[in-house]
Amino acid sequence: MKKSISILVILFVAHFSIAQNGFSDILAAGVEAGERYSNSYMTPAAEAFSFNLSTGWYDDARVLEAGKFKIQFKAQGTFAPDEKKSFFLDPAEYEAIIQESYDNSGNPPANIEVTFGDGGTTPRAIATALGENTMDQQLIIRSREATSGFLLQEDVINLPNGLGSEGLDLVPAAFLQVGVGIGAGLELKGRVIPKTTIGESETSLYGLGLQWEISKFLSTNDNGFPLNISLLAGYTQLNASYDFEDGAVVAGSNQSIETQVSSLSMSAIISTDRKVLNFYCGVNYNAGTTQTDLLGTYTFTSNTVIFPVAASVKDPFSVNTNVNGILGTAGAKLTLGAFNLHADYTFGEYSTATAGVFFRI
Repeated sequence: MKKSISILVILFVAHFSIAQNGFSDILAAGVEAGERYSNSYMTPAAEAFSFNLSTGWYDDARVLEAGKFKIQFKAQGTFAPDEKKSFFLDPAEYEAIIQESYDNSGNPPANIEVTFGDGGTTPRAIATALGENTMDQQLIIRSREATSGFLLQEDVINLPNGLGSEGLDLVPAAFLQVGVGIGAGLELKGRVIPKTTIGESETSLYGLGLQWEISKFLSTNDNGFPLNISLLAGYTQLNASYDFEDGAVVAGSNQSIETQVSSLSMSAIISTDRKVLNFYCGVNYNAGTTQTDLLGTYTFTSNTVIFPVAASVKDPFSVNTNVNGILGTAGAKLTLGAFNLHADYTFGEYSTATAGVFFRI
């Protein structure tokens, strides 16, 4: 498995590829069970990434004068609360789901049993895509003949870890952002990562924002307004995919994972009006969506609980999330001639630290 996947897709792409054996096994136990597990595993990471992309739009309430440009490089990391790094998996729930799938398959009557690898059936905390299992975790799925209790099939599912197993305690992002003053107190902003292919992964990011400095209309030549105030709206979209057909455990064709993350942010910003060291803060509203699709054809040729004979499934499932929330940002900017450095922290359910360096033209 390649380790050179870009940092922007490490969450949705690298960990699906690292854990593809486990997801293939889950599919072999039924699409419904695989979709339920994937929702529990992926949702916290999707939420974190959406909040990550909503930040970093501003470092000042002041906007550029008409015709002025600035080019920025920004890096930021979003921190998830501990409760988002694991979820409680109840074998009884999966037993019921898989039993229903089996009963609808037209196979001979059988009873389904689901336990953890150590035989336990009590619900326990399992890593999400943000966490790490304290020890290797497995699910054992058995089917027994309905009348005799004879063991027909036993499948072992290795449950994947998350970012915690890679030594990461945050969701990272990095991108270029540009701004241009267009007059009337307005600054147009854009952020981008061109479509980049590394190994089997592909990623791209783009965003567009508009900031309006309303304090320009609250001051006069005789008595300047003591603070700078502006409003901002920004939209960011990340597209990522990973083609793991060449290494997939389950045979098939066109097997890939595709993820689209979008985030809309609206902010009210206040800043001081100093030339060297400036302070700023803002109140932000974020609304975001994430869709991750497991695509392609998956062909099961060996006996499994749900597929005792050869069977194929196409585009098995999608994981969808929607988030929204109010966030607060506080930061500082150091201006050294045409060069600027800034850092800020955005507070919320998923908090984000941002740092950037830029220069003006």
